[in-house]
Amino acid sequence: QNNIKLYVRRVFISDNCDDLCPEWLSFVKGIVDSEDLPLNISREMLQQNKILKVIKKNLVKKAIEMFQEIAENAEDYKKFYE
Repeated sequence: QNNIKLYVRRVFISDNCDDLCPEWLSFVKGIVDSEDLPLNISREMLQQNKILKVIKKNLVKKAIEMFQEIAENAEDYKKFYE
């Protein structure tokens, strides 16, 4: 189950992109809006697209940065961990 929704230029494409987020980040919810993907992208193209690999890398990097910010504040960390 993936909680990341993919949009291209504010047009909904998919909410079932398993390649967008690794399994260990499956609890993260969000929206990705890309200007770089074509609007008529197919499921096969989604699986083999280099831009999606870059998006995945940036999502992981951003999630880790956010976790570090939360960890700096003890109260936020307790809320996050619960």
